[in-house]
Amino acid sequence: MRKLFFCFLCSLTALFANSIEQIKERGVLKIGLDTDQAPFSKYVDEQFIGFEADMARAIAKNIFGDSIEVKLIPTHFNNGISDLQSKRIDMFINAMTITDERAKLVDFSMPYFAVNIGFLTMKSDRITKLSDLSGEKIIGFKDTTTESFLKQRGFDMVYCETAGDGYKMLKDGKGAAYADDNLIVLAFPVLDKEVEVSIQNLGDTDFLGVAIRKNSKELLDAINNSLIKLSREGFFRKNFDQNLNPYYKGTAEKKYFLLDDIYSIFG
Repeated sequence: MRKLFFCFLCSLTALFANSIEQIKERGVLKIGLDTDQAPFSKYVDEQFIGFEADMARAIAKNIFGDSIEVKLIPTHFNNGISDLQSKRIDMFINAMTITDERAKLVDFSMPYFAVNIGFLTMKSDRITKLSDLSGEKIIGFKDTTTESFLKQRGFDMVYCETAGDGYKMLKDGKGAAYADDNLIVLAFPVLDKEVEVSIQNLGDTDFLGVAIRKNSKELLDAINNSLIKLSREGFFRKNFDQNLNPYYKGTAEKKYFLLDDIYSIFG
């Protein structure tokens, strides 16, 4: 009986291992971010910069104040869910779209951004519509909404590991386009005038959310309340105006990405 009770306690501890109180007791909140996905997050001079890095720090501040250490941990997009499940990180903030399949494995916050599919192509190819890419290979990530969209339309894909890889593969001629969230691909023409986002808003609108381990309701509620607070304080609009829009040089329209109208419902 004692053994069964001990096993029950261990199971209960594992179930709520991501509670706010346990994070406080541990003294560290671990948030996974991408190291090379400007302007969302980028690791420069031993620190993270970018929109999602700023948001991660703001969420942590709202929930925990200055009572704990916040560690921003380099985390590959393809490893985000497994790193949550293995408890390497407590939150994953990496332009991850909320899908039914992913929601079976992790819990998502309210959305903090809206995105569509964008196609990065070589300017010299003069691509203007999806049919121009018929019969061509498209570069992208595996197990994403972009992959589903393209496969449903009969496109063959070659896979990349990071956004930077996708861009390099396009430049190396390994595909006719690199398809990803439009806010991701819009970053590359800022740095390279030989490429362009020839198709900017395709497919259904997807939403980005903060991912955490399953069954962490207290932490999830705190993250959602923090996002509402950040919206009320103008964090998203201010960050877009001061950081994202200048980076994209005006090519990203605010109305397609910000969700302040949704947050206003919650006061």
